Amino acid sequence: MKHSLYICPSGISALEYIRKEEMLTSAGPAKALEDFFLHSDDASVMKASAEANSLLRMGVKKGDKVVFLCSDTEEGVLVASALTRLLRNRAGCDASFKRIKGLQTRDRKSFEREGITNLTETVIDEVEANRWQYRIILNITAGYKATVPYMTFIGMIFHLPIRYIFERSESIIELPPIPIDFDLERLKRLDPVIDRISSDYISVDEFLEETGISYKDMERDIGDILIEEDGLLTLRPTGRILYRRYLQIKGNRLFISPTVTKKLDSGSYDRKLFERLFAKMRDPVHLQSKLHPEVKRKGKLDLDCYKAGSTNERIFFHVKEKEKAIYICDIYMHDEYEMVINDGTLLWERFQRNEHAFREYTP
Repeated sequence: MKHSLYICPSGISALEYIRKEEMLTSAGPAKALEDFFLHSDDASVMKASAEANSLLRMGVKKGDKVVFLCSDTEEGVLVASALTRLLRNRAGCDASFKRIKGLQTRDRKSFEREGITNLTETVIDEVEANRWQYRIILNITAGYKATVPYMTFIGMIFHLPIRYIFERSESIIELPPIPIDFDLERLKRLDPVIDRISSDYISVDEFLEETGISYKDMERDIGDILIEEDGLLTLRPTGRILYRRYLQIKGNRLFISPTVTKKLDSGSYDRKLFERLFAKMRDPVHLQSKLHPEVKRKGKLDLDCYKAGSTNERIFFHVKEKEKAIYICDIYMHDEYEMVINDGTLLWERFQRNEHAFREYTP
């Protein structure tokens, strides 16, 4: 069973609590917060801190990972730092925090243009770096309420569960991964201008010239992810999220082993069905959502198993993340694969010896 990674926007509820309870001393708020977390029992800590209340009730434990995303303020950093030490000591997990530049409430424009962009980029970076090692959970209990729609949208786009606890409730509310698909291929139209439009404005005329599309087509096909102001264009925050999702698919390559080629050529397997599944496997989010982990637990194999749904087809594969390459090593029907998972044939080492003979699959 995978350990969990909790990605958590953080606020300053714990600091507000010790102020309200008049626990501040001449040593300053950092020391007061540190002493409170060190000497208080779980019930008191959970009463004071929305972050601790949610994470401890969610069962964070040793082997798990927690990343706090704090505001671009001294108080935000102070509390996130104290929460990091609290979780390390009390839950034994790997906890850390990241200060999100521009995430503050003093300057609305900076919050919208810089803070939200940096928040979503940081969350997606964490997802991409940890998706295969951890079960990722977005905990949206704490932090600025204005971040909740964007965190929820990331959960939808990247098929991640979202959890929160309302106020000081004891009940965990979970929104499971939502099987929503978007037409990501339309975003390839942004490739020629993405470096500039993702961080700044460019003129509409320049955008149309460099992408080669008409204004009418722009409005119809990608107008929902763009902001147009006074003849200038930039990406909406949701557009940035979708483009990052598109980049996960762009450039991914599939390779098929001689074993798979032979089976498909034999006529004993439905070539069209398997090839439709191969095409879907280019998407790492889809691939991760269709893993069949029980196979690894009960068999002697190290290849991952793809199970499309309530179907009989099983596809065994190996991923090279850095190369953005997926190696499809073998295919079986349900009744067949259960007979071979313990015979040592579904090992990447065995297929790797003949890696040069894999052919690239193109739909």
